[in-house]
Amino acid sequence: MPTDTEPIEGNWYEAIEDGARFFVVTVDEEEGIVELQHDDGATEEITLGVWHETDLAAISPPDEDVLFDDSADQDDEAPGCCQTENPEDDVWGEPLTELDE
Repeated sequence: MPTDTEPIEGNWYEAIEDGARFFVVTVDEEEGIVELQHDDGATEEITLGVWHETDLAAISPPDEDVLFDDSADQDDEAPGCCQTENPEDDVWGEPLTELDE
Protein backbone atom coordinates (compact mmCIF):
# COMPACT_ATOMS: atom_id res chain seq x y z
CA MET A 1 0.00 0.00 0.00
CA PRO A 2 1.51 3.35 -0.98
CA THR A 3 2.43 5.83 1.71
CA ASP A 4 1.12 9.33 2.23
CA THR A 5 4.06 9.99 4.56
CA GLU A 6 6.42 12.65 3.26
CA PRO A 7 10.18 12.10 3.69
CA ILE A 8 11.55 14.42 6.38
CA GLU A 9 15.30 14.83 6.79
CA GLY A 10 16.52 13.27 10.03
CA ASN A 11 13.36 11.23 10.65
CA TRP A 12 13.38 7.42 10.94
CA TYR A 13 11.08 5.09 8.97
CA GLU A 14 10.45 1.38 8.63
CA ALA A 15 9.45 -0.44 5.45
CA ILE A 16 6.38 -2.49 6.41
CA GLU A 17 7.07 -5.24 3.84
CA ASP A 18 10.58 -6.24 4.92
CA GLY A 19 11.17 -4.39 8.23
CA ALA A 20 14.12 -2.37 6.88
CA ARG A 21 14.81 0.64 9.14
CA PHE A 22 16.43 3.82 7.86
CA PHE A 23 16.53 7.56 8.28
CA VAL A 24 16.29 10.26 5.64
CA VAL A 25 19.62 12.02 5.09
CA THR A 26 18.48 14.49 2.43
CA VAL A 27 15.49 15.19 0.22
CA ASP A 28 16.18 16.84 -3.15
CA GLU A 29 12.79 17.98 -4.43
CA GLU A 30 14.31 19.37 -7.67
CA GLU A 31 16.01 16.09 -8.58
CA GLY A 32 13.26 13.96 -7.02
CA ILE A 33 15.78 12.00 -4.93
CA VAL A 34 15.67 10.84 -1.30
CA GLU A 35 18.98 9.77 0.28
CA LEU A 36 18.57 7.12 3.00
CA GLN A 37 20.90 5.64 5.58
CA HIS A 38 19.97 2.21 6.94
CA ASP A 39 20.50 1.16 10.55
CA ASP A 40 23.57 -0.85 9.47
CA GLY A 41 25.19 2.30 8.01
CA ALA A 42 24.57 1.50 4.34
CA THR A 43 23.32 4.40 2.23
CA GLU A 44 21.16 4.49 -0.87
CA GLU A 45 19.23 6.91 -3.02
CA ILE A 46 15.67 6.35 -4.16
CA THR A 47 13.29 8.46 -6.21
CA LEU A 48 10.35 10.27 -4.64
CA GLY A 49 8.16 8.04 -6.82
CA VAL A 50 9.59 4.89 -5.20
CA TRP A 51 9.23 6.53 -1.78
CA HIS A 52 5.51 7.10 -2.32
CA GLU A 53 4.97 3.58 -3.75
CA THR A 54 6.47 1.96 -0.62
CA ASP A 55 4.44 1.14 2.48
CA LEU A 56 6.33 3.03 5.23
CA ALA A 57 5.76 3.88 8.88
CA ALA A 58 7.47 6.64 10.86
CA ILE A 59 9.33 5.15 13.85
CA SER A 60 11.31 6.33 16.85
CA PRO A 61 15.09 6.45 16.42
CA PRO A 62 16.82 3.20 17.43
CA ASP A 63 19.00 3.02 20.55
CA GLU A 64 22.17 4.98 19.77
CA ASP A 65 24.37 2.50 21.67
CA VAL A 66 23.86 -0.20 19.03
CA LEU A 67 23.24 2.01 16.01
CA PHE A 68 25.84 1.43 13.26
CA ASP A 69 27.87 -0.69 15.73
CA ASP A 70 29.25 -3.81 14.03
CA SER A 71 30.66 -5.06 17.35
CA ALA A 72 27.19 -5.44 18.89
CA ASP A 73 26.97 -8.96 17.40
CA GLN A 74 30.48 -9.99 18.44
CA ASP A 75 31.43 -11.90 21.59
CA ASP A 76 33.39 -9.63 23.96
CA GLU A 77 35.32 -12.63 25.32
CA ALA A 78 36.60 -13.82 21.94
CA PRO A 79 40.12 -12.71 21.02
CA GLY A 80 40.26 -10.24 18.16
CA CYS A 81 42.19 -10.59 14.95
CA CYS A 82 45.87 -11.24 15.40
CA GLN A 83 45.62 -11.73 19.17
CA THR A 84 47.02 -14.81 20.87
CA GLU A 85 46.09 -16.51 24.12
CA ASN A 86 49.65 -16.11 25.46
CA PRO A 87 51.18 -12.61 25.01
CA GLU A 88 54.67 -14.19 24.94
CA ASP A 89 53.68 -15.99 21.72
CA ASP A 90 52.91 -12.68 20.05
CA VAL A 91 55.61 -11.98 17.43
CA TRP A 92 54.11 -8.83 15.93
CA GLY A 93 56.59 -6.55 17.68
CA GLU A 94 59.66 -8.46 16.45
CA PRO A 95 61.53 -7.63 13.23
CA LEU A 96 61.16 -9.91 10.22
CA THR A 97 63.68 -12.69 9.81
CA GLU A 98 65.84 -12.72 6.69
CA LEU A 99 64.52 -14.75 3.79
CA ASP A 100 66.75 -17.26 2.01
CA GLU A 101 67.07 -16.50 -1.67
